[in-house]
Amino acid sequence: MSPWRTGSYNWVPVTKARNDKPIIVAGGGIGGLSAALALARKGFRSVVLEQAPQFGEIGAGIQLAPNAWHALDALGVGALVKKEAVFIERMLMMDGVTGEKVIDIPLDERFAKRFGNPYAVTHRADIHGSLLDGCKSLPELIELRTSTRVAGFEQLESSVSVATADGGRVQGAALVAADGGRSVVRERIVGDPLPLITGHMCYRAVLDVKDVPDELRWAAATLWAGHNTHIVHYPLRGWKLFNLVATVIGKHTSGGHNELATPEEALPFFSHYCGQVMKLMRTPKEFRRWMLVHREPVDNWTQGRVTLLGDAAHFMLQYMAQGAAMAMEDAVCLGAAVHEADGDFERGFLSYQQKRLVRASRVQISANSLVGMIFHVPDGLEREVRNDIYRGRTPERYYDALEWVFSAPDYVRSF
Repeated sequence: MSPWRTGSYNWVPVTKARNDKPIIVAGGGIGGLSAALALARKGFRSVVLEQAPQFGEIGAGIQLAPNAWHALDALGVGALVKKEAVFIERMLMMDGVTGEKVIDIPLDERFAKRFGNPYAVTHRADIHGSLLDGCKSLPELIELRTSTRVAGFEQLESSVSVATADGGRVQGAALVAADGGRSVVRERIVGDPLPLITGHMCYRAVLDVKDVPDELRWAAATLWAGHNTHIVHYPLRGWKLFNLVATVIGKHTSGGHNELATPEEALPFFSHYCGQVMKLMRTPKEFRRWMLVHREPVDNWTQGRVTLLGDAAHFMLQYMAQGAAMAMEDAVCLGAAVHEADGDFERGFLSYQQKRLVRASRVQISANSLVGMIFHVPDGLEREVRNDIYRGRTPERYYDALEWVFSAPDYVRSF
């Protein structure tokens, strides 16, 4: 029996789909697979179109706040993801110049009780793989197609016709665009330009934990903050690996999409950091370079039987560690909205958008503001004032501040 039909959920085997024509899901990443699972949970058949030759996920570590776990549990794959996740003990922000501990948020029983789930870190591929396994276990409701890139769409009276890059056509009852930050479908619905260069560049490395300095093998999601820069690290895959991401803001010209970068290129950006964290930065023999891009919030994601989901709807910077969580919340909300509309996709999509628009946009905006207000303040007086603001705060004050994002919406909890 499929693992996602067991456990604490009342998974009811579906013998006949509620829709004759499938819902077309553009994109086979975390958002697209989550959408297919959520729709299947409510009895709707879908076909997932992935442009790559095979389903997979690039990237490295990812943080999973309680709201992300609620979404994973609603999709039926929470137990699978937890197998390789590391349940860390705290979230830390350190002063990168002095080494002072600025923010310390314990992730103990108080935290789990407050938000109904723990906080963990894992590998993006482990989340994607669990979602993919869930989809593969439901061939009667979810069809998975690779090497199929969506190039456009046409809305008909009671269906959607999707054009593919190879000249083909896929007919469906509706279209859910989870085709990423550079979504072709979004271009038709919104038409907003993608910022060419944000100036935010990440240098990523995944290390063998044995190569990490002993004094930094913390059971924490740790951020070191410095002027125009920050460094994040945490363990992965049952403490076998260690994720390292170093971000700098400047006048970069490279597109930076998973490109090779040498330590000689990366390290000078962080030369003002204290010796403790620089010892870790000198550990990788190479980095992968990523230029961060994003979009601004917009007030509409939907056009008739077509709607956007995940990065296609709200492509955000990574600083809230909520991009994947927002995509999975989108998916659960979408499934619930289509169910409540009894397959009236136009009405269901508008309901989904109404429920998700403000929350996802607030996370987008918050991710932008964290950099200038907290992470990247200049050295000197501004840094000292920032540190003083947070010095001595109780865990409860941090929990209160995080309530809006870490508490899962009702439509996720009741899915």
